[in-house]
Amino acid sequence: MALTSPPRASLARVSAFETLGVDPLFLPGLKRRGIVEPTPVQAGTLAAAHEGRDVIAVAPTGGGKTLAFLMPIAKRLRAEPPPMSRTGRVDPAQRLRAVVLAPTRELAKQIAEEAQILFAGSVLRTAVAYGKSAISVQVAALKSGVDLLVATPGRLRELLEADACSLAWLRHLVVDEADRMLDMGFLPQVKAISDRCPTERQTMLYTATMPKAVEELARTLVKDPVRYGERLTAARAEPTAFDVGDKAKTHLLLHLLKEPTRTGVLVFVRTRRRAGWVAEALRRNKVLVGSLHGDRSQKQREAALDGVTQGRLHVLVATDVAARGLHVPSLRCVVNYDLPLVDQDLVHRLGRAGHGHAGFAEAFAFVDPDEADRWKRLARLCELDPRLQKVPAEAMPRELREERKQPAERKKLDPRQKARADKRARRERTEKLRAKNDLQAATRGRLRGKQAGKPLSRTERPGGGARRA
Repeated sequence: MALTSPPRASLARVSAFETLGVDPLFLPGLKRRGIVEPTPVQAGTLAAAHEGRDVIAVAPTGGGKTLAFLMPIAKRLRAEPPPMSRTGRVDPAQRLRAVVLAPTRELAKQIAEEAQILFAGSVLRTAVAYGKSAISVQVAALKSGVDLLVATPGRLRELLEADACSLAWLRHLVVDEADRMLDMGFLPQVKAISDRCPTERQTMLYTATMPKAVEELARTLVKDPVRYGERLTAARAEPTAFDVGDKAKTHLLLHLLKEPTRTGVLVFVRTRRRAGWVAEALRRNKVLVGSLHGDRSQKQREAALDGVTQGRLHVLVATDVAARGLHVPSLRCVVNYDLPLVDQDLVHRLGRAGHGHAGFAEAFAFVDPDEADRWKRLARLCELDPRLQKVPAEAMPRELREERKQPAERKKLDPRQKARADKRARRERTEKLRAKNDLQAATRGRLRGKQAGKPLSRTERPGGGARRA
């Protein structure tokens, strides 16, 4: 069978990577994965990064940031191998020449997996280190020698204090999701790690937003950087916002999941406890659901992510631990069950959807009436439509549906019917008040023992006992 040449358009797109300085060794691997054209952040930073310049990039996850810093690092690591001893072996401490800092375990693991795929076919080796997992395995990997380490700041500090690795020969430092580092309180640790690195190094900082604290961190880390992006990236999906109280949120969520049937849904809630009971409510309604939050073990987190990725789970309920860095192509819909505590997190949440499926993404926001003003501010900040939609009647609980119908029904009553309805309402209020008083009287009776049901005399006082004459 005669070999056919690839389309001219495909060759042109691959050559775009070559003009940006990408190592030809990695081009076939990119093509096999269907990556034939640089994303905007790659086109804006790759050339400068390959030259060894520092980079500050403001871009959402899912836009190709990981390859934007991995490809330049891989090329320079291959071009500048570590020194060998007389025996022909490399000292493991000198082999570690690149570190990527990530705020969460999930993001660190995904970056390491991306690096392993990119490094396939080369002599470069990578390792990942994060908390709540066996440190002995990570120490063993470092002792055997790695070129790139992807780590969370806390675990890297532990490894440095245990003398399991050294940053003395470091040439490349990457800080990914820098604004998330700020939110999680990692900036002091990032600065401490930076102080232990050589001053002559390449530093690349990637973030989705650029608050003042991150700008100050950047000034201490980078030198004469190439900048890409604005201070706040745009949201990937325009959310449909509903004016809905807390009592009706679960019913509305079930309605959105079933009409039409949606899969690959990520539901963001405010707290770990709410994540638990929202997931349980969905489970009782036969929804295949998993949860992801700070109280889950690493094994449970991985099982939930794998379930969504492989289609065994249709919905993932999570706190903002999943708002940054997760790249799950099967996620197509984001539901903001609760508005985020930090304004900029809305951009990160909306950025979780649409990495796959030809970029298809949709989003929803549930806005409590008490949060209407805050939603307007969030919408203005993220350049979103602030208008709120009314919840469909079929998506509301029965009791709230009746309350919504009641005013319209009362308008149709004639004066005599209205009078009877008012009389019935007063009678119901009286009965409720009488029942409340009976309950209070019964409670007082239990406290007073034998005096229950008897009025106090002038010589007695409430609570039992008699006054002395």
